[in-house]
Amino acid sequence: MKKNLYNILAFFLVFSFLIFCLFYYNSNSFIKNVDNKRVDYSVYLNSHIEKLDKISSSSDFKKRIDNNEYFKNIYKQKQYWELIK
Repeated sequence: MKKNLYNILAFFLVFSFLIFCLFYYNSNSFIKNVDNKRVDYSVYLNSHIEKLDKISSSSDFKKRIDNNEYFKNIYKQKQYWELIK
């Protein structure tokens, strides 16, 4: 009898939670909140993007990206494979 009571109680709790979710996520207040949060996040992203350093020329871009280690590894790998042959 006790197990049946727990099952019925659990069923009503889950059912009420699903009904709550169904009505809340389709309500106007939820949709307005989501729209406001999207606008706020867009403002946050734009302010963060404005703070980033801008690359003004191609020479600045070349200075910022240093691929020396990458190319050294490729060169070492070629030598390694030549030694294996």
